Amino acid sequence: MTNSSQKCVAIIGAGVSGLISAVNMYKVGIQPIVFEQASNIGGIWNIDIKPCWNSMTTNISKFSTTLSDFSWSKNMSIFPNQRDVYQYLSNYVQQSLPNNIFRFNTQVLNITYFNHKWIVEYSTKLNNKLSEQYDFVIVASGFCNCSYIPKNIIDHSSFQGTLIHSSNYHSPEQVYNKRVIIVGASMSAVQIAADMATTAKHIIHIVPHSFWSLPRFIPLIPNDPVSPLLPIDFVLFRQSKRISKEEILFRNKDDYKKLNQYYRLITGNNQKSFYLIDNDDDEKPPYMTISDMYAEWNRAAPLINERPDWILSLILNNGTTIETSSNDILILCTGYQPCFDFFSKDILEQLSYIPNDTFCPIILYRCTFHPSLPNLAFIGMQRGPLWPIIELQSRWVAGIFSGLLSTPSIIQQQIGLNMERRIRDQQPRPQYPHGDFVGIINDLAKEILVTTSSDTNDIVIPTQYRINGPDQSVIDEMNSICEEANNGRFIAGAVFRSLHESKWTFERTLKGKPSDGIVHGQAQFNFSQQNELIYKEQGKLILSSQEILDITQKYIYIYDENKDLITVYFVDNNDKRSSIFHTISFQSKQSSNIGWIAYGEHLCNQDHYFISYLFIFNGINLSQFEITYTVKGPAKDYISKTIFQPIKIE
Repeated sequence: MTNSSQKCVAIIGAGVSGLISAVNMYKVGIQPIVFEQASNIGGIWNIDIKPCWNSMTTNISKFSTTLSDFSWSKNMSIFPNQRDVYQYLSNYVQQSLPNNIFRFNTQVLNITYFNHKWIVEYSTKLNNKLSEQYDFVIVASGFCNCSYIPKNIIDHSSFQGTLIHSSNYHSPEQVYNKRVIIVGASMSAVQIAADMATTAKHIIHIVPHSFWSLPRFIPLIPNDPVSPLLPIDFVLFRQSKRISKEEILFRNKDDYKKLNQYYRLITGNNQKSFYLIDNDDDEKPPYMTISDMYAEWNRAAPLINERPDWILSLILNNGTTIETSSNDILILCTGYQPCFDFFSKDILEQLSYIPNDTFCPIILYRCTFHPSLPNLAFIGMQRGPLWPIIELQSRWVAGIFSGLLSTPSIIQQQIGLNMERRIRDQQPRPQYPHGDFVGIINDLAKEILVTTSSDTNDIVIPTQYRINGPDQSVIDEMNSICEEANNGRFIAGAVFRSLHESKWTFERTLKGKPSDGIVHGQAQFNFSQQNELIYKEQGKLILSSQEILDITQKYIYIYDENKDLITVYFVDNNDKRSSIFHTISFQSKQSSNIGWIAYGEHLCNQDHYFISYLFIFNGINLSQFEITYTVKGPAKDYISKTIFQPIKIE
């Protein structure tokens, strides 16, 4: 295994937590051996076993989903997809670790402590059962290791269709022309619902509680109509937003009210209309999900059916029964739980393990150590672990196991365990037992004696905690993105998202030749295909002569995500894209203090069209927009100004 003088650590799991732990142990001279039941690294990002759906991306940007000493390429998209993350981890391992430390296709059967050593028993792919002893053990098998199905929805005998857990959903083709019933209010629930929205015949989303749905880009200042839009972690993970550097463990009703009010500002106070949130929930812990399109599809046709405590045989708590057929698919987005089958009953009792508690299943000091279990650590085993937390946690463990850092005292750990029990027992429970991610990062940085320079950045990202100091190229790239956001980057995407499946009333004034007039009408933007909306309007034109004419108009709007551009096209008789009308070019926020300004131009024979836009945001959504055409030509000389107001959903 290793030479007799070198200490050795068994690491359970080759996902993100296991890989980071292996690297940090290797750096301090402790030989890591990584046990992984799959045939490759990656955990939930393993493209061979595909535990997540094909289109899944990170919820937070690459600047947070990274390791401090291994930066993403500048050319990588801000939100990497599953294959990107897998390749990143593969490159990280290739650079940082020898190949012979991995035991793939192995199942850890039993972990026991005897005579100051940890005994690891495991079986191989050939069913060979082996046993080895280690100085240390790190459990890094992940919080999302085992699918979780609540007991009170296990009885689905009345359901005639296909039942799967969200971990077995891979692509929209699985649900083509099917009615889909999604259960749960998790990140995966909203993202899967949005992913299949164009292929499923009908979607019913059953949730246990209300929640907020935010896109990946949100305003830095939610009540500022010209606030730049930034990646969600650039906004939420800031030191300047804090009242204390330490982790905030408990919040009261006033705290929850402020958080809900903040989310209400971000969403423009319109998600109540989509049945996502209830004003009566303001003093309860907010639940937040991340999806660019979930709320927008809800705007088209509300997906949410009821808010039961859970469901039993598809009978809701208000007595409503959902009639099902063999053609239906039920997807349980009910989350995950860690699995500790390799621990004895005695160890599980010491950990105060509650098998079906997906909130806080075990009690540990700082989610890492237990004073009764020496030389054992848990990495990334708390609900909602972020990469910077995992990295700092693993560096802390490596420092303690190597003797470079002091082990917390027994008294200190006991105080921490009692605090963790209070967190577990609190009612109502928040979304995460440790949801103050920046506070956790600050506390762990203090444990490993890392200080950050105040001039690096207000935004908390892993490179600030790099051993050799921040990678300036990463800081520069992040600052460049913030500057580009001030100059209108990401606004086109937000406009396009906000127009998706939206309905508007409009008033248009025409001044000049051939005639003055006023138009009153309604318009809508409907999904046509990926990144394409068809605009349709109908109205009444009242000319200055008082003649009234019916008018209709159609355009196609196409969004290029790579270029962050919206292009408007004319439409043929089959509602298909025809020739280009103009491209919408956004200006910097200094151009206006009431909204984002954009311009376009078009030459039609001898007529020149100069188009100006004003987009006014209320949080992440448009509250109003204006389009003004200034037309000059031999037979035309007029200005057309149209003001659009959203049609409220009752």
